[in-house]
Amino acid sequence: MALPIASRLRPILLFCVLVVLVLGIEYLIIQRPDFSARPALSAAVTFDLLVWPPVLFYAFIVRRYRLPLTSVGAVFAAMLALGFYLIPVAQQQYLRGAKHVLPLLEAATLLLLLLNIRRLRLAYLAAQPTTPDITANFSAAFVAVFNRPMEALVFEASLWYHAFLSWKSMPRQLVGQQAFSGHKQSGFVALLLAFAALSVVETVAVHFLLVRWSTGVAWVALLLNLYTVVGLIGHMRAVLLCPPVVLTVSGQLLLRAGLVWRMVAPVASLTAVQCVADAPPATAGLLNLAKPLLTPPNLLLTFVAAMPVAGPYGLQRKAQQVAVYVDNPASCYATLIKAAPNASGKNP
Repeated sequence: MALPIASRLRPILLFCVLVVLVLGIEYLIIQRPDFSARPALSAAVTFDLLVWPPVLFYAFIVRRYRLPLTSVGAVFAAMLALGFYLIPVAQQQYLRGAKHVLPLLEAATLLLLLLNIRRLRLAYLAAQPTTPDITANFSAAFVAVFNRPMEALVFEASLWYHAFLSWKSMPRQLVGQQAFSGHKQSGFVALLLAFAALSVVETVAVHFLLVRWSTGVAWVALLLNLYTVVGLIGHMRAVLLCPPVVLTVSGQLLLRAGLVWRMVAPVASLTAVQCVADAPPATAGLLNLAKPLLTPPNLLLTFVAAMPVAGPYGLQRKAQQVAVYVDNPASCYATLIKAAPNASGKNP
């Protein structure tokens, strides 16, 4: 496992080493006693700062990890700001000229962003008829537009969509699918809203305490706390719009826990369906999907083998047993036993 991780990180390490080397050389040149008397040195340092780090970033990071080309502009802007910090004011004439490039980069970035948003929207709409899962639709859209999953951006897009843009939406269910909700009988909504309200009160109190010590730290803490509140609201909306158990027409079993976990497995791979009254003892192959719903599970599903489970920001794990909570466990139990004829049942 260590070798693949090291291989993936090698381009980042090489980029960092080369950029530090470039910055170190430029810093030594700036410290020369004759730097202010030789305009050619100022021009050379400005060129090196504004050209080589973006070029290295493109060669080692953008191409290797297939990042958007607009990210090179962010590196250019960062190097421009660093140049104004390192180069003495009297020798910044070339930097001031390079500042005029920024509006062009910003305009190009905005244009590409608008075009990509339009493409993402069209790809998202094209994916909707095949699945009611919103996160899966976002993932399909990013793959269609950028040719890669981009799990972190998919998670963020799903989070902000659910938190702010989903309030007029209703749970979607394709023809023939059977979905089982998990929020009507559990008190999940009331509990999560209480947590969100307490988080807002805590955020305000902590902010006024920290601002006396450090304004910067106070604002960073405020933003992090507000992001947490947005995450709670987004998770709540995801649970309401995305039932935790869905049996598709094609015989796939979709298991979800709001924005936290998502699992797809053939229903024929079920070997046991058991009604439970509490969470089973934690084991290596057990995943409790009821925990993010703030309630004990009432069904325990066992699969023939460990199945892949997708989490936030591309987090992956495997589980052979999955504990879930549904509002109508008897109906869900009967449906799964009927759909998976090889599964044994235990319904006390």
